[in-house]
Amino acid sequence: MERGDEEWEALYRRHWRTVLSAATLAPGGSAHDGWDGVQHAFCQAWKRLRDESLPPVRDWARWLRKVAVRHVVQVAKSKPGERPLHDHHGQDVQQDTPLLENWVTLKEKYHRTLRAIAKLPVRQREALALTCIAGHSVKETARIMGVEPGTVRSLTNQARKALARTGEEHRDGW
Repeated sequence: MERGDEEWEALYRRHWRTVLSAATLAPGGSAHDGWDGVQHAFCQAWKRLRDESLPPVRDWARWLRKVAVRHVVQVAKSKPGERPLHDHHGQDVQQDTPLLENWVTLKEKYHRTLRAIAKLPVRQREALALTCIAGHSVKETARIMGVEPGTVRSLTNQARKALARTGEEHRDGW
């Protein structure tokens, strides 16, 4: 094996799934484009590992995702006959919306949060959904669930603690 081969193998085993997810979501859910992004990112990583003149990458997960997402976005922009990802006669414009990479990260976080909520016990999930998602007050939630308001507060607190342990609790209050 040559310099960087073992490290590259370890990088691939560790990160290919998250890179594929990001690269697939970026162009709108195309698995073909996602795999193209994965291949491009890991080819670039292999080259990077072999080039001693370049500074080391500190955060491979972030670097690989960024390379893959940028690649699939560039490919999507160049496809004739498809809706471009930019506006104004082919000129990229500065927008007040988040970068595509940030949207992908947000969408991944959303999916992880939904999976974490789905793993909660039924009563915790019900209390959390009614208060934090549906917007009912504790009193309304207690009436709907047929329990005391203190029970709702306890269930939502338990749900929040469980989500915090998984790292999926939202920082905006629930």
